[in-house]
Amino acid sequence: MTEFEQRFRIRPPVGFMSNADKKMIHEAGLEILETVGVRVHSAGARKALKGAGALVTDGSVEVKFPKGVVTSLVAKAPKKFVLGGRTEEFDLPMDGTHSYYTTDGCGISVWEPKTCTRRKSVLEDIRKTAVIGDYLPYVSVYEPMVVAHDVPEKSHVVHGMKVAMENTQKHILSESTTNSEEARAQIKMGAEVLGGIEELRKRHYISAMLCTMSPLMLDGIATDAAMVWAENDCPIHITSMPQAGISGPVTLAGDISILHAETLAVICIMEAHAPGSPMIYGAVPTSMDPKTGSYMGGSPESTLLCAGAVEMARYLGIPNSTGGFGSGAKTPGIQASLENAVSAMTCAAVGGEVVNGFGVPDGSTLLSYEQLLLDNEIAGMVLKVFKGYKVDKDTIATDLVRKVGIGGSYLSQMHTLKNMKDLFIPTLWDSTPFDMWAKKGAKDPIELALEKVDEILKTHKPVPLEKGISEKLGAIVKQFK
Repeated sequence: MTEFEQRFRIRPPVGFMSNADKKMIHEAGLEILETVGVRVHSAGARKALKGAGALVTDGSVEVKFPKGVVTSLVAKAPKKFVLGGRTEEFDLPMDGTHSYYTTDGCGISVWEPKTCTRRKSVLEDIRKTAVIGDYLPYVSVYEPMVVAHDVPEKSHVVHGMKVAMENTQKHILSESTTNSEEARAQIKMGAEVLGGIEELRKRHYISAMLCTMSPLMLDGIATDAAMVWAENDCPIHITSMPQAGISGPVTLAGDISILHAETLAVICIMEAHAPGSPMIYGAVPTSMDPKTGSYMGGSPESTLLCAGAVEMARYLGIPNSTGGFGSGAKTPGIQASLENAVSAMTCAAVGGEVVNGFGVPDGSTLLSYEQLLLDNEIAGMVLKVFKGYKVDKDTIATDLVRKVGIGGSYLSQMHTLKNMKDLFIPTLWDSTPFDMWAKKGAKDPIELALEKVDEILKTHKPVPLEKGISEKLGAIVKQFK
């Protein structure tokens, strides 16, 4: 067990739903698949499903899933595996006992705090955030955080992956894969980094998202790409995103039932195509503003939906990921931090294993360097809470209480010196008295976060790839020009 892995270990989860509730939602998902079905726009996926016993009509993209077929295919998905880092030091066991955190991806603009404006994201933003993600203690997984507008559209995914691999040793999650060609290129890149395709298949150094199209549809090209990932044992974060009241029922249980059905359908496709391929029950469901119908990431309902998805994953016994930092705030700061803190706390409570995604508020569209630092601080506090604390003779310290007695001080005691190292030390909150804080410039956490960003980028030097690997990655990227 590495120190890095141990950092993310949490106590056993609690839930909001009873076993009877989860069973009812699961049976609802099975019924939806059997009686309504899913529109599967991938011919390859339909072929695999038909071979496994699903009901596929020639000339139609709609597939229905008998309950027995779903049960048998879902049983093929591994219950545990490891998300590998570039080195074993950063490996992340997906075994239900940890809560990991990722950066967010697919941002299309960057917040400029000095002018309170937005600019287009560029490849340099991926490099910088990869360096920062490599440094930050609570970033477990790095996900290229933006679309690079300064490289050709066709190749922006592989450009971003190359830069990510060069600047962090942590596990890399690709959110933006849209076609099979991109998937194959990224697999080649991962194999180059680890020394071969078999090593990549064994270590799961990279993983990828497949987003469903709620309600009950799967894009053909994206599904084909995910099948390539599955063929190579790269874990797939199945990301269903029904918006309650718009692309799913407005009731939370109904929305989770749609989410559950879509997730089961994807598991069935991948296990029919590549039995035993690692699946992650991932979900980023949201609610709507009842006055306007607009996106409400970070609302109490969105938080409950994400928690419900985690509980359904645990009901199946499949590793999970969820959107725990998906604030709808238009700018970094108070709203984004409050919503992210509540959501992250809730997801940790129910056993969220991969909690997505630091640093990109406004519906995961706006990269904010300062919010990236604030979210890291939130994660550290959440992990401290959900580790719990040890209760034994030494921690109760009755002998020490007798020694210090009434009215004494514990500050000079060796017991205090020995155990105070376990206390959480904030990196952005200033705990000094007001007068001292004022003398230091009365800086708020956002100012301190921006200063920390500059410090990290000036001083942190990620461990480089082995000699010659960057050139090989560059050759793969050039194929897309």
